Amino acid sequence: MVIYLLRHGDAPFDSSCGERSLSAQGKTDTRHVVQQYLHELSQLQLILCSPTLRARQTLKILTETLNYQGELLFEDALRSEGQLSAVEHCVDALDTNQILLLSHQPLIGQILEYLTDKPGIGWSMDTSSLVCLDAIAFSRGCADMKWLTHP
Repeated sequence: MVIYLLRHGDAPFDSSCGERSLSAQGKTDTRHVVQQYLHELSQLQLILCSPTLRARQTLKILTETLNYQGELLFEDALRSEGQLSAVEHCVDALDTNQILLLSHQPLIGQILEYLTDKPGIGWSMDTSSLVCLDAIAFSRGCADMKWLTHP
């Protein structure tokens, strides 16, 4: 199973707004990262995305850049305050060999650390960071990191 983890693009905090929106730099960075891995990402079968605005905006850039026509699912478990066990339950219920999870810190970092069993590596997931994992299953220590890229 190939698992891609993508953190949403830069979305500055603004207390006067409701949900955070991607900055121009966040949009550019996301497009750049996706373009670097067009061939690999073209094999995606499913994208599982947090329902927040900044994640949906990142998803739009991802799908447009890839011309993605596959399945999209929005999952509350992928919000920044989501629980790893809920994400594991969601992924286990799916029948796919290629999946991309689009989420936030600290959860996206926790997922990376859990799957690779490498404590501390999760903080390397800056905005618009993309990682590719070769996984036997979605469980602790069952994945090898193939690559990690930043904008």
